[in-house]
Amino acid sequence: MLPAPPQIDWLRSALFLDVDGTLLEIQEHPANVQSDEALINALCRVSKILRGALALISGRPIVDLDRIFSPAKFSAAGAHGAEYRWGGNSIVERPARAVPQWAIEEAAEFADTHRGLLLEHKKFGFALHYRMAPELGIHAHRLMDSLLKKTGKEYRLIKGKMVLELLPRLHTKGSAIEELLEKAPFKGRRPVFVGDDVTDEDGFRVSNKLGGVSIYVGYNAETRACYRLGGIAAVRSWIQEIGTPT
Repeated sequence: MLPAPPQIDWLRSALFLDVDGTLLEIQEHPANVQSDEALINALCRVSKILRGALALISGRPIVDLDRIFSPAKFSAAGAHGAEYRWGGNSIVERPARAVPQWAIEEAAEFADTHRGLLLEHKKFGFALHYRMAPELGIHAHRLMDSLLKKTGKEYRLIKGKMVLELLPRLHTKGSAIEELLEKAPFKGRRPVFVGDDVTDEDGFRVSNKLGGVSIYVGYNAETRACYRLGGIAAVRSWIQEIGTPT
């Protein structure tokens, strides 16, 4: 079993946090996810301690992150690195060739004819959720594997927790972390990345490569992360500790 996170020099570190499954419980519908005042206040305190070197790293668009954590607006990488915001600047896109419209339409038709499936449109791609109909998972996997083969090498299929995402290969959470580390206030700091799913493995890889700290949330998963927190409650307690004066 992986050990708990070590003591971290936060004056020399930057904190990167996944959202769904790490900070907040995954909901049947992504639009139902909403933060609470205690978490928002804790994140704001930590961001202040880190002099702004805290960012959310998510598959969601940044506008959705702003909805979830309103009224706070944190630095962020959205849509797996397809867009960024740092240091109070405006959102900046990193363009890529979008998933072909015919693939989106084929997935939408499949979702419409199978009750319990949900198609979520993403920046340059889409996600097919089967959390409300887990018995359809094998059929969803077959469809998305087929679409990946037909779309070609520019794209990748991410198989997460009850969700399958077809996205440009160019964008990953690892590339998002590398991008933000080139910007103030993150520049010159070592990354600390916390995540819970397959989509976070690229972030763990980059954090390890750069001499940072990689923290997996949960149990019983093969992961590149070097440390572990048991669940969302443990993550939130850890964040509270960072933000509590000693």
